Amino acid sequence: MELTIYLLIASITIIVILAYIIMVQNKKISNIKNQINDYKKYKKFLDSFPVPVFYRNFEGKIIYTNHSFDISFGNNKNKTIKILTTLLNKPLEQMELNYDNDIQKRALIFTSNLYGNDLHIEGKIGTIFDIDDFKKDITSLLALRQRYSLAVEGPKFGLWDWNILENSFYSSNRWKKIMSYAEDETPNNLNSWLRLVDARDMAMVNERLNQHLSGANDIFDIEHRIRLTNGSRWVHVKGKALFDGKIATRMSGLIEDISQRKEAEIRLSKKQMLFASFLENLPGIAFIKDIGSNYIYINRKFENLIEYKAWENRTPRDIFDKETATIILENDKKTILHGHQECIETISDSNGKQKRFQVYNFTINDENGEKLLCGIGIELTKS
Repeated sequence: MELTIYLLIASITIIVILAYIIMVQNKKISNIKNQINDYKKYKKFLDSFPVPVFYRNFEGKIIYTNHSFDISFGNNKNKTIKILTTLLNKPLEQMELNYDNDIQKRALIFTSNLYGNDLHIEGKIGTIFDIDDFKKDITSLLALRQRYSLAVEGPKFGLWDWNILENSFYSSNRWKKIMSYAEDETPNNLNSWLRLVDARDMAMVNERLNQHLSGANDIFDIEHRIRLTNGSRWVHVKGKALFDGKIATRMSGLIEDISQRKEAEIRLSKKQMLFASFLENLPGIAFIKDIGSNYIYINRKFENLIEYKAWENRTPRDIFDKETATIILENDKKTILHGHQECIETISDSNGKQKRFQVYNFTINDENGEKLLCGIGIELTKS
């Protein structure tokens, strides 16, 4: 799925956790003033969130911003607060905001109602995501991959040639630069490469090389790290051996510095794993469906609630009673029509006990442009 799904899910999940805390604490408070004090009590927790978070009370005044908000907007904090107080009652908005040092960025702002004990709206809780940074990461990664797939040779590739019988080794200047050799140095054997392979990748490199030299595969193709004096670098090495019968006599190939691409992939992978872990450990339910309301994903909380293991590619009609399924499917239709939907749904657990959830539904598009239905629910029923 494209990055939008993680961006939207991350903003929703943060709101869910904040809303969950406030709802629990509302049992102990009776007015907005006490609610503000409760925020101060949880300031350390809220300030730990890596994205800007704000709270707008029923009168439309922003009375709390977390540490990330203050750092992100710096000298433009008050201007940003003024802009946010004028937002319409939409759950999702995009706009240009001036961050610290007057750096203008495109931001995604997600707001949701905060309910009290009597289910009356007491204010709005919101998160802000810097879309520019996410888009830059993805754009950079895709551009690097495209350039690599189109290129056959060029100044970014280093050439190497290994005479196996004589154990002599030739390397171009570009190969030397990638491997951190000086131009006047003369790496003259295979060990000039292997001795710089990162210890974490050494066994893999040896295994792949031996497989190729024994004729087990046609092309030697590997990505690994090399050791530098001040860290490491990712390289892509590709080559092919010439054989005299079954004996490899010579091997030639190319090397490319792929550090930027690998670093972008690692950053993206970490974000994806973080978002996935975030979903799995939510105090509420979360799900993704296709346009036909077939479940593609449900989190651990939802699966434990219904105790239905064969949920994948099943619709609400397959899982819930007729009345519940009808309501859920009707809400799905409204979500597809409007792009988002807030509603209260009642779901029975495996013991038949009914539980009420405040559900936030929204749509996103996957990497193929197909629309998906996503949702997160906060339990309103207290045991």
